Amino acid sequence: MNRVVTIKDLVGMDIRGFHLNRLIGAGSYGAVYESSSGSERIAVKASVREWDVLNEAAALQRLFYCQYTPQYYFHEETTTPDGILHTIGQELLGPDLETIRRSVPWQAIKRPTLVRIAWQALSCLEAVHGFKLVHRDVKLANFAVSLPSSPTNRVTIKIFDFGLAHHYMDDNGDLIEDSTNPDFRLMKYCSYEVAMGMDPMPKDDLHQLSFAILYASGYNFPKMLKSPPDVLLEWKLEAAIRGSSSSRSFLSPWFDALSDLNDLVPINYPELKQKIQLSLPAHNASADLYWEMVDGEETLV
Repeated sequence: MNRVVTIKDLVGMDIRGFHLNRLIGAGSYGAVYESSSGSERIAVKASVREWDVLNEAAALQRLFYCQYTPQYYFHEETTTPDGILHTIGQELLGPDLETIRRSVPWQAIKRPTLVRIAWQALSCLEAVHGFKLVHRDVKLANFAVSLPSSPTNRVTIKIFDFGLAHHYMDDNGDLIEDSTNPDFRLMKYCSYEVAMGMDPMPKDDLHQLSFAILYASGYNFPKMLKSPPDVLLEWKLEAAIRGSSSSRSFLSPWFDALSDLNDLVPINYPELKQKIQLSLPAHNASADLYWEMVDGEETLV
């Protein structure tokens, strides 16, 4: 039996006492299941790629006390007729931001909501970088809302999927080399410097976030990614060096500030958040987000 098919057909299986109830997401090498043990509900991520799961488990353990990432429960290896199944138990989250973007009119998130998303997503990366981790795969599909936590249906943005994350710096401030030596130049939505062969660093996570927010605002980012390599590289150079442009008029103070980042000067996250606020001063960018019914549809506001 093909492993890719098998990994998506685990409903009914028990892992570490959690019953896999339904498939809630799947990719080329793994799948995520809503799972339960008594009244407790979590997500169980299953994969046939050992290194990705081990790397993600290590990252989530390091981030155990981080409020901006899924709570870590366990890592388990299960022998099946088709090979070793690698699983991670983690906090169950709500819809990811790419799913939310696709569900709204014109597939563009309204600006008052988007500035709050940008603020919280930046807070996620600030927290992750504070644990000396670089995510290296920042995109809308890797941010999700928490399950509503109060009668008002308040939610928060959390970043997940740490399969490509790297513990890049030790406690002495020395850089840690990635022994797997991945080539991130092949990732179309990487930053300009990474596309030129540099190792991804925290600032490159922020550039990827800027691409994601631009996409969520209605910009046709997938079309840009299909451009010839030299055109795409020039577009990234414009983002890295010149900041805002006609395609980035919204949030231009933030984009301009991102263009000034480098690997030598520590990132001033509070200042970057203020640039988000300056982009839409009539709305409080640090305000809470809520999961509400709008025109008969659940959405983020």
